[in-house]
Amino acid sequence: MSARLTAAALLAWYSVAPMAVTIASPRGERRVPVRVERGYPAVAVAQLAPVLSVEAAAPQAGAVSVRVLGRQFDFVLDAGYFRFDGRIYTLAGSPYVAHDSVFLPFQWLVEYLPRFFDGVFRYDVARGRFEERPGGVALRPAAPAAALPAVPAVGVRTPAAAHRRRVVALDPGHGGPDLGMTGPLGGRPFLREKDVTLAVSRLVAEELRRRDVGVVLTRTSDTLIALGDRGRIAGARGADLFVSVHVNAANPRWRDAESARGFETYFLAEARTEDARRVARMENASVRFETTADATDGDPLSFILNDLAQNEHLRESSRLADLVQEALSGVHPAESRGVKQAGFMVLATSYMPAVLVEIGFGSNQPEARYLTGAAGQRRLARAIADGIARYLAEYERRLAVSGEGR
Repeated sequence: MSARLTAAALLAWYSVAPMAVTIASPRGERRVPVRVERGYPAVAVAQLAPVLSVEAAAPQAGAVSVRVLGRQFDFVLDAGYFRFDGRIYTLAGSPYVAHDSVFLPFQWLVEYLPRFFDGVFRYDVARGRFEERPGGVALRPAAPAAALPAVPAVGVRTPAAAHRRRVVALDPGHGGPDLGMTGPLGGRPFLREKDVTLAVSRLVAEELRRRDVGVVLTRTSDTLIALGDRGRIAGARGADLFVSVHVNAANPRWRDAESARGFETYFLAEARTEDARRVARMENASVRFETTADATDGDPLSFILNDLAQNEHLRESSRLADLVQEALSGVHPAESRGVKQAGFMVLATSYMPAVLVEIGFGSNQPEARYLTGAAGQRRLARAIADGIARYLAEYERRLAVSGEGR
Protein backbone atom coordinates (compact mmCIF):
# COMPACT_ATOMS: atom_id res chain seq x y z
CA MET A 1 0.00 0.00 0.00
CA SER A 2 1.19 3.53 -0.75
CA ALA A 3 3.03 5.30 2.04
CA ARG A 4 0.98 8.41 1.39
CA LEU A 5 -2.64 8.59 2.50
CA THR A 6 -5.04 11.31 1.40
CA ALA A 7 -7.11 13.17 3.96
CA ALA A 8 -10.25 11.63 2.45
CA ALA A 9 -8.82 8.14 2.89
CA LEU A 10 -7.90 8.88 6.47
CA LEU A 11 -11.41 10.03 7.25
CA ALA A 12 -12.77 6.82 5.74
CA TRP A 13 -10.83 4.59 8.12
CA TYR A 14 -10.88 6.76 11.24
CA SER A 15 -13.50 4.48 12.72
CA VAL A 16 -11.05 1.55 12.51
CA ALA A 17 -7.84 3.45 13.29
CA PRO A 18 -5.22 1.34 15.07
CA MET A 19 -5.21 1.45 18.86
CA ALA A 20 -1.42 1.74 18.72
CA VAL A 21 1.29 2.20 16.12
CA THR A 22 4.84 0.86 16.10
CA ILE A 23 7.39 3.67 15.82
CA ALA A 24 10.80 2.56 14.56
CA SER A 25 14.11 4.26 13.73
CA PRO A 26 17.82 3.51 14.05
CA ARG A 27 17.46 4.64 17.67
CA GLY A 28 15.03 1.91 18.58
CA GLU A 29 11.43 0.81 18.43
CA ARG A 30 8.38 1.35 20.61
CA ARG A 31 4.57 1.02 20.60
CA VAL A 32 2.76 4.33 20.84
CA PRO A 33 -0.95 4.52 21.76
CA VAL A 34 -3.31 6.16 19.29
CA ARG A 35 -5.99 8.02 21.24
CA VAL A 36 -9.45 8.86 19.88
CA GLU A 37 -10.63 11.26 22.56
CA ARG A 38 -12.06 14.01 20.34
CA GLY A 39 -13.50 12.05 17.47
CA TYR A 40 -10.25 11.60 15.54
CA PRO A 41 -7.03 9.66 16.21
CA ALA A 42 -4.09 11.54 17.75
CA VAL A 43 -0.68 10.76 19.15
CA ALA A 44 1.34 12.39 21.93
CA VAL A 45 4.48 14.13 20.69
CA ALA A 46 6.27 13.09 23.88
CA GLN A 47 5.69 9.44 22.91
CA LEU A 48 7.30 9.99 19.50
CA ALA A 49 10.35 11.96 20.61
CA PRO A 50 12.37 9.10 22.17
CA VAL A 51 12.52 7.29 18.82
CA LEU A 52 11.82 9.79 16.03
CA SER A 53 13.68 13.01 15.18
CA VAL A 54 10.77 14.99 16.58
CA GLU A 55 10.75 17.55 19.38
CA ALA A 56 8.09 19.96 20.60
CA ALA A 57 8.42 23.24 22.44
CA ALA A 58 6.15 23.98 25.38
CA PRO A 59 2.81 25.47 24.23
CA GLN A 60 2.67 29.26 24.42
CA ALA A 61 -0.35 31.52 23.88
CA GLY A 62 -2.41 28.68 22.43
CA ALA A 63 0.24 27.62 19.92
CA VAL A 64 2.95 24.99 19.75
CA SER A 65 5.96 24.46 17.49
CA VAL A 66 7.27 21.03 16.56
CA ARG A 67 10.64 20.45 14.91
CA VAL A 68 11.24 17.44 12.68
CA LEU A 69 14.80 16.89 11.49
CA GLY A 70 15.44 20.57 12.16
CA ARG A 71 12.40 21.84 10.18
CA GLN A 72 9.66 23.65 12.08
CA PHE A 73 5.91 22.99 12.03
CA ASP A 74 3.68 25.60 13.68
CA PHE A 75 0.32 24.53 15.13
CA VAL A 76 -2.50 26.41 16.82
CA LEU A 77 -4.19 24.39 19.54
CA ASP A 78 -7.78 23.42 18.74
CA ALA A 79 -7.45 24.66 15.14
CA GLY A 80 -7.47 22.31 12.16
CA TYR A 81 -4.40 23.54 10.31
CA PHE A 82 -0.64 23.96 10.59
CA ARG A 83 2.03 26.01 8.88
CA PHE A 84 5.16 24.56 7.31
CA ASP A 85 7.68 26.16 5.00
CA GLY A 86 5.55 29.29 4.70
CA ARG A 87 2.35 27.49 3.66
CA ILE A 88 -0.90 26.59 5.41
CA TYR A 89 -2.06 22.95 5.41
CA THR A 90 -5.36 21.63 6.73
CA LEU A 91 -6.00 18.77 9.13
CA ALA A 92 -9.03 16.56 9.67
CA GLY A 93 -8.52 17.02 13.43
CA SER A 94 -6.89 19.59 15.68
CA PRO A 95 -3.89 19.55 18.00
CA TYR A 96 -4.70 19.74 21.69
CA VAL A 97 -3.24 19.40 25.18
CA ALA A 98 -4.37 16.58 27.45
CA HIS A 99 -2.77 14.43 30.16
CA ASP A 100 0.03 17.03 30.36
CA SER A 101 0.99 16.24 26.76
CA VAL A 102 0.63 17.82 23.33
CA PHE A 103 -1.38 15.60 21.00
CA LEU A 104 -1.18 15.95 17.20
CA PRO A 105 -3.61 14.39 14.72
CA PHE A 106 -2.48 10.96 13.52
CA GLN A 107 -2.98 12.32 9.99
CA TRP A 108 -0.03 14.68 10.43
CA LEU A 109 2.25 11.79 11.33
CA VAL A 110 1.27 9.24 8.69
CA GLU A 111 0.24 11.47 5.78
CA TYR A 112 2.21 14.70 5.97
CA LEU A 113 5.60 13.59 7.27
CA PRO A 114 6.11 11.00 4.48
CA ARG A 115 5.01 13.65 1.98
CA PHE A 116 7.38 16.37 3.18
CA PHE A 117 10.36 14.12 3.98
CA ASP A 118 10.23 11.80 1.00
CA GLY A 119 12.40 8.73 1.49
CA VAL A 120 12.94 9.38 5.19
CA PHE A 121 9.56 8.55 6.75
CA ARG A 122 7.29 5.72 5.71
CA TYR A 123 3.99 4.42 7.08
CA ASP A 124 3.00 0.82 6.46
CA VAL A 125 -0.76 0.70 6.97
CA ALA A 126 -1.04 -3.09 6.88
CA ARG A 127 1.57 -3.54 9.64
CA GLY A 128 0.66 -0.42 11.62
CA ARG A 129 4.30 0.58 11.49
CA PHE A 130 5.82 4.06 11.06
CA GLU A 131 9.53 4.16 10.24
CA GLU A 132 12.24 6.78 10.12
CA ARG A 133 14.97 5.57 7.81
CA PRO A 134 18.65 6.46 8.15
CA GLY A 135 20.32 8.75 5.64
CA GLY A 136 20.05 12.32 4.43
CA VAL A 137 16.84 14.31 4.45
CA ALA A 138 15.22 14.46 1.03
CA LEU A 139 12.73 17.24 1.61
CA ARG A 140 10.02 17.30 -1.01
CA PRO A 141 9.11 20.89 -1.98
CA ALA A 142 5.66 21.89 -0.82
CA ALA A 143 3.28 21.86 -3.77
CA PRO A 144 0.93 24.84 -3.95
CA ALA A 145 -2.00 22.57 -4.77
CA ALA A 146 -1.43 20.60 -1.59
CA ALA A 147 -1.31 23.72 0.53
CA LEU A 148 -4.24 25.59 -0.95
CA PRO A 149 -6.70 23.35 -2.78
CA ALA A 150 -7.94 24.89 -6.01
CA VAL A 151 -11.60 25.42 -5.11
CA PRO A 152 -13.44 27.96 -7.30
CA ALA A 153 -14.37 31.03 -5.27
CA VAL A 154 -17.52 33.07 -5.54
CA GLY A 155 -16.76 35.82 -8.02
CA VAL A 156 -14.66 33.52 -10.20
CA ARG A 157 -17.21 32.39 -12.76
CA THR A 158 -16.49 28.85 -13.84
CA PRO A 159 -19.00 26.12 -14.69
CA ALA A 160 -17.53 23.92 -11.96
CA ALA A 161 -18.49 26.55 -9.39
CA ALA A 162 -22.16 26.54 -10.29
CA HIS A 163 -24.55 25.04 -7.74
CA ARG A 164 -21.74 23.79 -5.54
CA ARG A 165 -22.48 23.91 -1.80
CA ARG A 166 -20.98 27.22 -0.74
CA VAL A 167 -18.60 27.63 2.17
CA VAL A 168 -18.27 30.78 4.28
CA ALA A 169 -15.23 31.53 6.43
CA LEU A 170 -16.12 33.33 9.65
CA ASP A 171 -13.27 35.11 11.35
CA PRO A 172 -13.78 36.07 15.03
CA GLY A 173 -11.48 39.05 15.52
CA HIS A 174 -8.56 39.03 18.00
CA GLY A 175 -8.08 36.19 20.52
CA GLY A 176 -5.59 34.88 23.07
CA PRO A 177 -3.43 37.68 24.49
CA ASP A 178 -4.99 40.10 21.99
CA LEU A 179 -8.15 41.22 23.79
CA GLY A 180 -9.17 43.70 21.13
CA MET A 181 -11.02 46.69 22.48
CA THR A 182 -12.37 46.69 26.05
CA GLY A 183 -15.25 48.81 27.22
CA PRO A 184 -17.31 50.71 27.80
CA LEU A 185 -15.76 54.13 28.37
CA GLY A 186 -16.57 55.97 31.58
CA GLY A 187 -17.35 52.89 33.64
CA ARG A 188 -16.10 49.52 34.79
CA PRO A 189 -15.16 47.56 31.63
CA PHE A 190 -17.22 44.41 31.12
CA LEU A 191 -16.76 43.84 27.37
CA ARG A 192 -13.75 42.24 25.69
CA GLU A 193 -13.86 42.28 21.92
CA LYS A 194 -12.31 38.82 21.52
CA ASP A 195 -15.15 37.24 23.54
CA VAL A 196 -17.96 39.00 21.69
CA THR A 197 -16.57 38.26 18.24
CA LEU A 198 -16.19 34.56 19.02
CA ALA A 199 -19.69 34.29 20.48
CA VAL A 200 -21.34 36.09 17.56
CA SER A 201 -19.32 34.18 14.94
CA ARG A 202 -20.38 30.86 16.48
CA LEU A 203 -24.00 31.95 16.27
CA VAL A 204 -23.60 33.04 12.65
CA ALA A 205 -22.13 29.60 11.96
CA GLU A 206 -25.20 27.94 13.47
CA GLU A 207 -27.53 30.09 11.36
CA LEU A 208 -25.66 29.34 8.13
CA ARG A 209 -25.51 25.61 8.76
CA ARG A 210 -29.28 25.58 9.18
CA ARG A 211 -29.44 27.00 5.66
CA ASP A 212 -27.15 24.30 4.25
CA VAL A 213 -24.18 26.64 3.91
CA GLY A 214 -20.79 25.23 4.83
CA VAL A 215 -18.84 27.07 7.52
CA VAL A 216 -15.18 27.45 8.44
CA LEU A 217 -14.17 29.28 11.64
CA THR A 218 -10.63 30.67 11.67
CA ARG A 219 -10.65 30.14 15.43
CA THR A 220 -13.02 28.18 17.65
CA SER A 221 -11.44 29.01 20.98
CA ASP A 222 -9.59 31.82 22.76
CA THR A 223 -6.54 31.54 20.52
CA LEU A 224 -4.38 34.10 18.73
CA ILE A 225 -4.30 33.59 14.95
CA ALA A 226 -1.92 35.75 12.91
CA LEU A 227 -3.68 38.32 10.74
CA GLY A 228 -1.83 37.06 7.69
CA ASP A 229 -2.96 33.47 8.34
CA ARG A 230 -6.69 34.05 8.66
CA GLY A 231 -7.38 34.51 4.97
CA ARG A 232 -5.02 31.66 4.13
CA ILE A 233 -6.93 29.35 6.46
CA ALA A 234 -10.14 30.28 4.63
CA GLY A 235 -8.54 29.52 1.28
CA ALA A 236 -7.07 26.24 2.45
CA ARG A 237 -10.52 25.14 3.64
CA GLY A 238 -12.11 25.98 0.27
CA ALA A 239 -14.13 28.99 1.46
CA ASP A 240 -16.04 31.14 -1.03
CA LEU A 241 -16.54 34.17 1.23
CA PHE A 242 -14.64 35.65 4.16
CA VAL A 243 -16.46 37.58 6.92
CA SER A 244 -14.43 39.02 9.79
CA VAL A 245 -16.37 40.09 12.90
CA HIS A 246 -15.17 42.94 15.14
CA VAL A 247 -16.31 45.44 17.77
CA ASN A 248 -15.64 49.14 17.25
CA ALA A 249 -14.29 51.66 19.76
CA ALA A 250 -14.49 55.43 19.84
CA ASN A 251 -11.37 57.52 19.85
CA PRO A 252 -11.13 58.77 23.47
CA ARG A 253 -10.07 62.16 22.11
CA TRP A 254 -13.38 62.62 20.33
CA ARG A 255 -15.81 65.12 21.75
CA ASP A 256 -18.43 63.09 23.65
CA ALA A 257 -16.66 59.82 22.73
CA GLU A 258 -18.85 57.77 25.07
CA SER A 259 -21.92 58.45 22.95
CA ALA A 260 -20.46 57.16 19.65
CA ARG A 261 -22.50 54.22 18.43
CA GLY A 262 -23.60 52.32 15.35
CA PHE A 263 -22.43 49.57 13.02
CA GLU A 264 -20.53 49.55 9.73
CA THR A 265 -19.22 47.07 7.19
CA TYR A 266 -15.92 47.36 5.33
CA PHE A 267 -14.39 45.85 2.24
CA LEU A 268 -10.75 45.97 1.23
CA ALA A 269 -9.88 49.08 -0.73
CA GLU A 270 -8.05 52.30 -0.09
CA ALA A 271 -9.66 54.22 2.78
CA ARG A 272 -11.53 57.35 1.75
CA THR A 273 -12.03 58.92 5.17
CA GLU A 274 -9.88 59.52 8.22
CA ASP A 275 -12.32 57.52 10.35
CA ALA A 276 -11.96 54.51 8.05
CA ARG A 277 -8.20 54.81 8.33
CA ARG A 278 -8.54 55.01 12.14
CA VAL A 279 -10.58 51.79 12.29
CA ALA A 280 -8.10 49.99 10.03
CA ARG A 281 -5.17 51.13 12.18
CA MET A 282 -6.98 49.92 15.30
CA GLU A 283 -7.71 46.44 13.90
CA ASN A 284 -4.32 46.10 12.17
CA ALA A 285 -2.60 46.83 15.49
CA SER A 286 -3.23 43.18 16.44
CA VAL A 287 -0.03 42.34 14.59
CA ARG A 288 1.93 43.49 17.67
CA PHE A 289 0.82 40.34 19.49
CA GLU A 290 2.27 38.06 16.82
CA THR A 291 5.73 36.57 16.95
CA THR A 292 8.29 37.61 14.39
CA ALA A 293 7.59 34.41 12.50
CA ASP A 294 3.86 35.09 12.42
CA ALA A 295 3.99 38.74 11.51
CA THR A 296 3.38 39.63 7.88
CA ASP A 297 6.65 40.45 6.14
CA GLY A 298 6.86 43.62 4.10
CA ASP A 299 3.84 45.61 3.02
CA PRO A 300 1.94 43.72 0.33
CA LEU A 301 -1.19 45.79 0.86
CA SER A 302 -0.56 48.35 -1.90
CA PHE A 303 0.07 45.57 -4.42
CA ILE A 304 -3.06 43.70 -3.36
CA LEU A 305 -5.20 46.83 -3.51
CA ASN A 306 -4.03 47.52 -7.05
CA ASP A 307 -4.77 43.94 -8.00
CA LEU A 308 -8.20 44.01 -6.39
CA ALA A 309 -9.11 47.15 -8.30
CA GLN A 310 -8.75 45.14 -11.51
CA ASN A 311 -10.66 42.04 -10.58
CA GLU A 312 -14.13 40.93 -9.71
CA HIS A 313 -13.56 40.41 -5.98
CA LEU A 314 -13.72 44.15 -5.36
CA ARG A 315 -17.23 44.43 -6.81
CA GLU A 316 -18.36 41.23 -5.12
CA SER A 317 -17.00 42.35 -1.74
CA SER A 318 -18.77 45.68 -2.08
CA ARG A 319 -22.08 43.94 -2.80
CA LEU A 320 -21.63 41.53 0.10
CA ALA A 321 -20.93 44.48 2.40
CA ASP A 322 -24.09 46.24 1.19
CA LEU A 323 -26.29 43.24 1.93
CA VAL A 324 -24.79 42.54 5.37
CA GLN A 325 -25.14 46.22 6.33
CA GLU A 326 -28.72 46.30 5.09
CA ALA A 327 -29.63 43.19 7.10
CA LEU A 328 -28.08 44.59 10.29
CA SER A 329 -30.11 47.79 9.82
CA GLY A 330 -33.25 45.80 10.49
CA VAL A 331 -32.21 44.58 13.94
CA HIS A 332 -29.56 46.90 15.37
CA PRO A 333 -30.77 49.45 17.95
CA ALA A 334 -28.30 52.08 16.74
CA GLU A 335 -27.95 53.85 13.42
CA SER A 336 -26.16 52.51 10.39
CA ARG A 337 -22.77 54.11 9.76
CA GLY A 338 -22.78 52.72 6.22
CA VAL A 339 -20.52 50.65 4.02
CA LYS A 340 -16.92 51.81 3.96
CA GLN A 341 -13.56 50.76 2.59
CA ALA A 342 -10.16 50.56 4.24
CA GLY A 343 -6.89 48.64 4.20
CA PHE A 344 -7.44 45.82 6.69
CA MET A 345 -4.55 43.35 6.89
CA VAL A 346 -6.91 40.52 7.79
CA LEU A 347 -8.65 40.91 4.42
CA ALA A 348 -5.43 41.25 2.43
CA THR A 349 -4.79 37.50 2.11
CA SER A 350 -8.44 36.58 1.51
CA TYR A 351 -8.43 35.92 -2.21
CA MET A 352 -12.21 35.83 -2.33
CA PRO A 353 -15.02 38.31 -1.65
CA ALA A 354 -14.30 39.50 1.89
CA VAL A 355 -15.76 41.97 4.37
CA LEU A 356 -15.11 43.11 7.93
CA VAL A 357 -18.15 43.89 10.10
CA GLU A 358 -17.93 46.27 13.06
CA ILE A 359 -21.07 45.15 14.87
CA GLY A 360 -21.21 48.09 17.29
CA PHE A 361 -19.29 50.35 19.64
CA GLY A 362 -18.15 48.54 22.77
CA SER A 363 -17.09 51.92 24.10
CA ASN A 364 -20.77 52.97 24.35
CA GLN A 365 -22.37 51.65 27.55
CA PRO A 366 -25.87 50.80 26.22
CA GLU A 367 -24.41 49.33 23.06
CA ALA A 368 -21.88 47.28 25.04
CA ARG A 369 -24.76 45.73 26.97
CA TYR A 370 -26.50 44.87 23.70
CA LEU A 371 -23.34 43.32 22.26
CA THR A 372 -22.72 41.16 25.33
CA GLY A 373 -26.36 40.09 25.81
CA ALA A 374 -27.54 36.74 24.47
CA ALA A 375 -30.57 38.22 22.71
CA GLY A 376 -28.55 40.96 21.02
CA GLN A 377 -25.89 38.53 19.85
CA ARG A 378 -28.51 36.20 18.43
CA ARG A 379 -30.21 39.04 16.49
CA LEU A 380 -26.90 40.28 15.10
CA ALA A 381 -25.85 36.78 14.08
CA ARG A 382 -29.13 36.09 12.34
CA ALA A 383 -28.88 39.38 10.45
CA ILE A 384 -25.30 38.72 9.30
CA ALA A 385 -26.36 35.26 8.14
CA ASP A 386 -29.33 36.81 6.31
CA GLY A 387 -27.02 39.17 4.44
CA ILE A 388 -24.64 36.37 3.50
CA ALA A 389 -27.49 34.09 2.38
CA ARG A 390 -29.00 36.84 0.25
CA TYR A 391 -25.64 37.46 -1.41
CA LEU A 392 -25.20 33.77 -2.20
CA ALA A 393 -28.72 33.56 -3.65
CA GLU A 394 -28.07 36.60 -5.84
CA TYR A 395 -24.81 35.13 -7.02
CA GLU A 396 -26.41 31.84 -8.01
CA ARG A 397 -29.12 33.73 -9.94
CA ARG A 398 -26.45 35.67 -11.81
CA LEU A 399 -24.72 32.42 -12.71
CA ALA A 400 -28.00 30.99 -14.02
CA VAL A 401 -28.78 34.10 -16.10
CA SER A 402 -25.28 34.10 -17.59
CA GLY A 403 -25.78 30.50 -18.65
CA GLU A 404 -22.95 29.20 -16.51
CA GLY A 405 -25.34 27.25 -14.26
CA ARG A 406 -26.27 24.89 -17.07
